[in-house]
Amino acid sequence: MMRSLFSGVSGLKNHQIRMDVIGNNIANINTIGFKKGRVTFEEALAQTMRGAMRPSELHGGTNPMQVGLGITIGSIDTMFSQGNLESTGIQTDLAIQGDGFFVLSDGVSEYYTRSGNFQFDAQGRLINPTNGYVVQGYMANNSGVIEPGTSIGDIVLPFGQKVAAKATTKVAFTGNLNASENPQGTIVRSDVMYAIETTTDDSDVNGLYASGNTNSNITGLIPGITTITVNDGTNTHTYTYVLEDSGASNDDFNSLADLIDEINSDFSGSIQVTLNSSGALEFSYAGTGTGSATISITSNNAVLESALTKANGTVNNGNTTTTDEFSHRATENDQLINLRNSSGQSLNLSDGDALTISCLKNGALITGNFTVSDDSSMDGSIWTLADLNTQIASVLGLSETTQVSIDSSGRLNIQGDPGADNELSAISISESNNSVLGSTMSFTEIQEAKDAKYSTNVTIYDALGHKHTLTLTFKKTIIPGQWTWEAQLGGDETISAGGQGKLAFNPDGSLLSFTYDGGATALQFNPNNGADPMNVILDVGTTSSYDGLTQFSAPSAVVINSQDGYASGNLSSISIAQNGEITGLFTNGVTKTLAQIVLAVFNNPSGLLKVGDNMFSTSANSGAPAKGAVGEVIQSTILPGSLEMSNVDLAEEFTDMIVAQRGFQANARVITTSDDMLNELVNLKR
Repeated sequence: MMRSLFSGVSGLKNHQIRMDVIGNNIANINTIGFKKGRVTFEEALAQTMRGAMRPSELHGGTNPMQVGLGITIGSIDTMFSQGNLESTGIQTDLAIQGDGFFVLSDGVSEYYTRSGNFQFDAQGRLINPTNGYVVQGYMANNSGVIEPGTSIGDIVLPFGQKVAAKATTKVAFTGNLNASENPQGTIVRSDVMYAIETTTDDSDVNGLYASGNTNSNITGLIPGITTITVNDGTNTHTYTYVLEDSGASNDDFNSLADLIDEINSDFSGSIQVTLNSSGALEFSYAGTGTGSATISITSNNAVLESALTKANGTVNNGNTTTTDEFSHRATENDQLINLRNSSGQSLNLSDGDALTISCLKNGALITGNFTVSDDSSMDGSIWTLADLNTQIASVLGLSETTQVSIDSSGRLNIQGDPGADNELSAISISESNNSVLGSTMSFTEIQEAKDAKYSTNVTIYDALGHKHTLTLTFKKTIIPGQWTWEAQLGGDETISAGGQGKLAFNPDGSLLSFTYDGGATALQFNPNNGADPMNVILDVGTTSSYDGLTQFSAPSAVVINSQDGYASGNLSSISIAQNGEITGLFTNGVTKTLAQIVLAVFNNPSGLLKVGDNMFSTSANSGAPAKGAVGEVIQSTILPGSLEMSNVDLAEEFTDMIVAQRGFQANARVITTSDDMLNELVNLKR
């Protein structure tokens, strides 16, 4: 009877222990980082009443007979399941998502916790505010690098620390230079020039300039409609304007030479016409003796008639008549001595005249002298406008002689080389006391010289933290895909090398090359303020790629991708990353790694000993901690601004409480029932 009594007592005692664990769980339902406990029971020793018997050839075997002696505690386990995470917004509140423990130290021993409500103390140490134990981790060096092999120790952030100034050593650029943009050269042109019409010029009458009575261009001639009628007092012939003359004696004309042939053919015994040295039709008597002819010329085109009627009158052996003087728009084959201005007035050039050309090229005065000639075989002199064009191109230093030309309107055009450095201004061609030439050769600017360029600037720093403004200017050359670049500094700095160079692109817009002039490998300059000389690499990208500067048909936009220098600064704030890195933000905008929190994991975390303050220590069965940074030894995440709450499930605990209560009640009934049976046994004597 005593065995059941003691079994009931063991049940009461052990269910009370289970209730104690449940009560502790519920009490810590709001404890940060708390891990609930769990009780497991096991049967106590059993009393053997009969042992087991093995089977024989004649009889089967028998099982043992044992009576249990109650229960005992099998284990009280700590459950390290993940607790819910609560956002607090406090930077130093840390929660672990996954396995692991924060490591704390009291200077002698290490402790482990999931409770991450940390703070900084007066000395900048990251501590557990409950007991002042210091959070452990890796400290970075002065360069913000956690070196391999760094020992785990106290995390101490010296607020107010300075970061020294760092001289810029590299500036990286990215962006685009416009492939469609090209440099332009100066374009200027003179006034319209004409040249005396000769029979060999064979110019279309429509467009000739008539000076004398008319003083205007002959226009409005209609092929097949416009006519000229000539009468010598006896005979009359009419000639029709055509686009292409069909020959003499066909009564049509296109040029003055055609008209002369027709008149001389039709009036051979009466009058004769020639084109004199002034470009006028000169009529003379073609008969014999003292005869004469009375010339009358009319036209159904008023302008043409006005130009011709000056010749109307009587001609004889001693008298001739002339029309207006005709000029065609000048071409490069015309002689200089035959040139006229836009009003038909001679430029007054003759053999031996000395001409001077002057010009400002990028602000610098250049001049040249040459001599007019009426003989094409004379060396060193100019005969035609083509010769003049060649001389102008030579004096101005133009790349091609074709940059000086005569257009269809008879204007002299000069196109300078591309770029503002080749700007042409104040161009003049003159002769002493020749105002007509000077006014005709006073040039009007049609296009301004300009560069296809783009500039960008960046602030860089020397070793003392002084700022320097670096401006990089890119100019496109006439070579396809090539640009020049030039670096400028905005203060008293002195560039010693690498201040300019060339930049080239592939046909697909990717970078081909970036070079410094003079064989330099970087921009070198002296700040002239006491700081060390600087050596700055200009990085515009990888060749044959698009990671830096490109050249596409899009607006130019070059930006600074990065520069590695900065001024000195003070630590102003920190941030903590999910890998536990603590980054400092300094007043100069520099961010630098200061430390990294480490975590510890155990083979058997349930073997840890609770030592209070939400902390654990190692035991003989927990195993040694494996400590390291997140992402290296431990595949967990640290969440700043959050705390891990207790993993106690209140519904589960209440259920376990009911189960424990019922177990306690049942064991109490075993005791009372056993007592009643003992009482009956005692009463047998009565």
